[in-house]
Amino acid sequence: MDPQWRFSLSELRETPSCLPLEEEMSRRHKGIDWLMRVGATLRMGLGPCLTAATYFHRFYMRRMLEDYHEYEIAATCLFLASKTEENGKRLEDLVIVALAKIRSIPPNQVAGSYDAEAKRWENVILTYEEVLLEVLCFDFNIHYPHAFLADIASSLESSRQRSGPLVECIWSVAHDSYRTPLCVLESPQVIAAACLLFAQSLIDGPEGPSLTQRLEVQQHGEPNWRQILGITENDLQSIAIALTVLCQFYRSCAHKDQSKPDVTPYKLIEPPTLDLEVPQLFKPVSSSSTTNGIKSFVQSTNGSKTPADPLGTVPSTPFPLPPVSPSPMQSQSPTSPLSGQA
Repeated sequence: MDPQWRFSLSELRETPSCLPLEEEMSRRHKGIDWLMRVGATLRMGLGPCLTAATYFHRFYMRRMLEDYHEYEIAATCLFLASKTEENGKRLEDLVIVALAKIRSIPPNQVAGSYDAEAKRWENVILTYEEVLLEVLCFDFNIHYPHAFLADIASSLESSRQRSGPLVECIWSVAHDSYRTPLCVLESPQVIAAACLLFAQSLIDGPEGPSLTQRLEVQQHGEPNWRQILGITENDLQSIAIALTVLCQFYRSCAHKDQSKPDVTPYKLIEPPTLDLEVPQLFKPVSSSSTTNGIKSFVQSTNGSKTPADPLGTVPSTPFPLPPVSPSPMQSQSPTSPLSGQA
């Protein structure tokens, strides 16, 4: 991981945005969620979507949210990622899907009804692409934790009868890590280790070892994840930080909608009890806050009437776990424990 793209927690507290840290992280979460949904509709595959998400987080480490709205930057990141990942999508198609998500209408109803707004979006994406390229320093070299988790998955399949649910959960947590700033805080190996330990805790339940115990002691019968991932003692604090960020994130995602699956198993996982100074990054969000965010965005762009639920039904909890593709980086639609299908 290039040192210029690895930031400290203190640098995260001092991003260019003037917003409170929790509000900035909440808006980033919404932006990534929207990005994943647009990418899934365009059938971009998991790799380009994760690349776009990484561009997104890198951008806001150097530019203000107040100057660049998260949905417009998300669309720009998808457009650039479709080129750098050789998954080319026409700008017109991207804009149609983006407007369909915002207006909560089928994509085939965009043409002819929102031509002026579509033209504005095209101009914004092309303009912001130049800004994004400058911010990224034309560095398109992206590494995912998923590549390292593939080795873990292979070891699990040969050592555990319950490898299926565990591997599914690992991929799910890895997808959701991009809804946090972990990709600009820690290396892919560290994030992979954190996703593995978090997933193990979830599958084992409250009777299993704590995250602190899993960090400190290799559990009997488990694959040697430190050796597989190349983790040293010096990396353990970074893994603990990543686990703390994941715990904060999942605790912030519970909704009050009783029709949704139970998020309690995720909320019950306690972060490592090591001496860490991790700021509170996430505040509880509700489906109404997501809807209100898009309403205010549409109103700020053209003042027209907004839909009642521009993102559709937003699944709010980690269950059910999604199926796992044999080749996760070639998945046709990125999945997440929070969104079922992004």
